[in-house]
Amino acid sequence: MNFNKVCMPFLLAFFLLGNAQAAGNPVGEDFTVLLTLCDDMLELAKNRNNKGFVEVVDTALKLSEAQRRDNSMAIDRLRPKLRSAKKAVKGGDFVAGIGFVEEAKVLMKPAASGWDGGS
Repeated sequence: MNFNKVCMPFLLAFFLLGNAQAAGNPVGEDFTVLLTLCDDMLELAKNRNNKGFVEVVDTALKLSEAQRRDNSMAIDRLRPKLRSAKKAVKGGDFVAGIGFVEEAKVLMKPAASGWDGGS
């Protein structure tokens, strides 16, 4: 049996697994509009504008649903945060709503790449 035929697949798999650490984190996704909507939500929550907050959250959820169709794992993690923020603000808990929006914003930040391309 040829040594190269046996070892090369294992070496290739080993090097490819090094790039798998960023799986599920937003690497090349554009969340500019969602981040802007989150900033608007925070401003509305600080002003205690219940109705405006709910309208902006609904818009963000619709936009994130459209982005979710592109198989975004980050969207799947941040959508529950936005829904929780909406529920909290509808109940009058603006502090919790702000907290959930801040958590969602953290999930939209791009992940640092662990591999520099081999240079």
